[in-house]
Amino acid sequence: MDWIDESRRSAFERGERIRAKQRGGSTAMSVSPGELDRALSENIRLRALAIGNELILSYDDALAAIGIATEREIAVLGFDSGEVQDDGFQILGYTGYDGNISFVGDWKAYVGLMNIEAERWIKEHRLGKNHGYILTSTSRAEFDELQRQDMKQDVRSAGTRPQS
Repeated sequence: MDWIDESRRSAFERGERIRAKQRGGSTAMSVSPGELDRALSENIRLRALAIGNELILSYDDALAAIGIATEREIAVLGFDSGEVQDDGFQILGYTGYDGNISFVGDWKAYVGLMNIEAERWIKEHRLGKNHGYILTSTSRAEFDELQRQDMKQDVRSAGTRPQS
């Protein structure tokens, strides 16, 4: 699968190494990859482009990732879509539909609804060569951890509010 010109891939990767050095990091992911990134096949990861702690996937690989996410009960929350340029990733569009679909306690149903919406969206926004997608996803464990962090933040914020 040749989703990106090799010259553009090389220029992008070279630029990303330079940007990582300027940030004082390395090209390796500074944040551990999420459960979906770890679940992707080695072939998908090799075709992807790393940008910071995220992967830019081709259209076909993004569709495959949605399928993998569904199998693993990982919810796809949204996408950034854009063009891979020599000097970075130019975002052309993005979506997040978790505001339209609420989690009401049934994780499997939530994943099913979110991932149906993800598949619908990407099929309606197919981009050509030298373009890709960054998926935002969450497993149940990641989701629960974010909920705990939000509750802690709410408690801290409530403790700093003036009493009436």
